[in-house]
Amino acid sequence: MNFSKSSPWPRRVPEVFADDPRPGASAYVYCKGCGEPLESRDRFSRSKPAVTVMMCDSCREVHGHDLIPTAGSATFCYRCGGPDEIFITKGIWPETHHVCPRCLPERAARYRNGDFQPAQHADSTSTPSS
Repeated sequence: MNFSKSSPWPRRVPEVFADDPRPGASAYVYCKGCGEPLESRDRFSRSKPAVTVMMCDSCREVHGHDLIPTAGSATFCYRCGGPDEIFITKGIWPETHHVCPRCLPERAARYRNGDFQPAQHADSTSTPSS
């Protein structure tokens, strides 16, 4: 049996997070339920650890979950602690997206305009026309 090395799905190009100018803001990860500092980011700089908790103890108790608040609740950015904007797609199966306008301003702007398609990045193999 022969398997193709290429995937039938296009590779996702990761978006670049905007810098956070607040002093010390990048030293922590933040609670998804209230936005308060959750733990030092040191653990995340060594490797890619599994994230098992994204909310503080009080938010986990309120929402009954370790990772995300209950549907309809406000959410906060795990990277900066700021409030997420919530976008819901239209269609047969609407999707809910929680996007931080501070960390992902381009994505938030696209979603505000109703554009939920993945960001289109220029092909690095193309050459500009002269």
